[in-house]
Amino acid sequence: MNRICSSLMLLLSGIPAGNTVLAQAGSVQTLPMVTIEESSENRTGFSTWTADSLPLNQVITLAERLLWETPLDVRANAPGALTTVSARGAGPSRTAVFWKGVNLQNPMHGVVDISLLPLWAGDAVEIQFGGQSAAKSGGAMGGAVQLTPATLPDSVGWTTQFGAGLGSFGNKSGQASLGFSENRLKTQLRAAWQQADNDFPYRNTALLGQPVVSQQNNFTKRTDFQHYFQFAPNEDQTVQTAIWYQNAFREIPPSMTAAPDASWQKDRALRAVAGWEHKLGQHTQWRHNLAWLDETIAFDLTGDTDTSRSQTIQFSNEYFKACGDRFSIRANLTGWWQRAQADGYADSSQWFRQYRLAAVFGATYQWRRLEAHAQVRQEWAEGQGAPFTWSVGVRWKLPRHFFLNLHISRNFNLPTFNDRFWRNLGNPELRPESGYSSEIGLRWLRNKLMLEASVFQLLLDDWILWQPGTDGLFRPDNLRQVWSRGASVSGHLKVGFWRSQWKFSARYHFVRATNTAVYDANAIALHKLLPYTPEHQSSVSMHWIRGPWSVSYLHQWTGARFTTSDNVMQISGFHTGNVFFQYSLPVFRQRMVLNARIENCWNRAYQIIAYRPMPGRSWQAGFLWKI
Repeated sequence: MNRICSSLMLLLSGIPAGNTVLAQAGSVQTLPMVTIEESSENRTGFSTWTADSLPLNQVITLAERLLWETPLDVRANAPGALTTVSARGAGPSRTAVFWKGVNLQNPMHGVVDISLLPLWAGDAVEIQFGGQSAAKSGGAMGGAVQLTPATLPDSVGWTTQFGAGLGSFGNKSGQASLGFSENRLKTQLRAAWQQADNDFPYRNTALLGQPVVSQQNNFTKRTDFQHYFQFAPNEDQTVQTAIWYQNAFREIPPSMTAAPDASWQKDRALRAVAGWEHKLGQHTQWRHNLAWLDETIAFDLTGDTDTSRSQTIQFSNEYFKACGDRFSIRANLTGWWQRAQADGYADSSQWFRQYRLAAVFGATYQWRRLEAHAQVRQEWAEGQGAPFTWSVGVRWKLPRHFFLNLHISRNFNLPTFNDRFWRNLGNPELRPESGYSSEIGLRWLRNKLMLEASVFQLLLDDWILWQPGTDGLFRPDNLRQVWSRGASVSGHLKVGFWRSQWKFSARYHFVRATNTAVYDANAIALHKLLPYTPEHQSSVSMHWIRGPWSVSYLHQWTGARFTTSDNVMQISGFHTGNVFFQYSLPVFRQRMVLNARIENCWNRAYQIIAYRPMPGRSWQAGFLWKI
């Protein structure tokens, strides 16, 4: 195994990689077509949300971007601390995040900490709502977040960018990138560094007299290096590689009811992907991908340090063929080799392993105004049985500028390593979670106005939950059935006046996720809402561009959330506003972009997790020089 890993890393480290052209307001750039990306058929019938380009050239985290508009239920413990997302009320372990087509859900605990995922200017964020186990993998039961790195440099020769930023509460950051493009070869290396004290003041409502105190033990520091490469030896073949190394240190801040301590967490991750796309004529295509993921976590609680490490090798082969103008087929074979080691497992020196294999077949049919896509998937997992899954999506162009989207799927989620192997508590006999999701949406599009509405439901059986036994210890079991249903409406308008470009957007999302079957010891939770799953969320945004100037305002509102499964305790809803400014100017025949932002500009006091305060008004400013 070590020889395989060494060979893969030698291949990737010896080949440069590519990415990032900044396509922000105030600049016009020609971007080449991206290859080896997700097929459009996998989006047929889905409701989606795509992040708008903001007047911002600093590297931010995915957690920051989603908190500004909350298209998902974002659960942040503190700035820079553990942050997870939940789509359609499914929970963090059933909401997948993909980078370069690779699922970033950790096989040990099944969630993605989005506070560690950086976004460079030009990176795209797309959310697809609804179950996607057949199209992507287990774990995508409520939805999936797709991260697409910015397009590789297209101008011939070398391109360089570097920048820095400062902000409230000791926030400092720096970034740099170096790219090269010539003929059929494109490559780019980019690096980012960020740290913050996060010692913001807040009113501690849990203490007598509600004094104003400063957040303690909340220092964070993160470095990221990403390397992208693309080479096309001829018009029919493309080779791509990507390497991402990350190192982070984070102190764990105390809750409002706890005494300060010196707890901390260190995260290290190495992710590498190699892909080859081969076209056999105009109607046939092969895609081959190989990925390596290696993640290590060290968590220290009052001097006692626990470590865990997981490794994954993923390979996939996909065949696509267009059978005429209306019909196409797609077949995919994907395999995983995963192993994990943790101090909390039955044997802390042993690597626990799992092998998985999935076969997928899909077909797309287009006829006049109708497009339909169907997929079937069978997965095999060592020591576990994965259910047969399928999905059907329809997109129908109706008269009078209406579009109808429909999607139905069966989904599943395998138990994690922690669920199965934790010392004296894990349950190797756990069944995979399974269920069905359905959604229907109507969109109206005319000129520069778009209106959209959709309704959905998600039914999950064998919900895996860690719950206390008679001895007071928490253990996992297949105990619950959860039913989530709701609706969303949105509108978007683009107009031009006063020699400026304007864009207005608004969105409202309603979800009601309840327990429809519970274990006897917690019967009081029957038909109650899931904890930390708000029923109401909404957001509005405004973007203005005029010449080198651009300004955006984003405002979001999140309703009240229950903090306990019996719905006895809850935390209040909250709203925040964020303003972004950018000005582009020439410097020594090059381009410099100045940007600034004010977060929580109305200085609202709020909590996302109970007794975990979030900061009030703060600012950040920086520059990016493009050479």
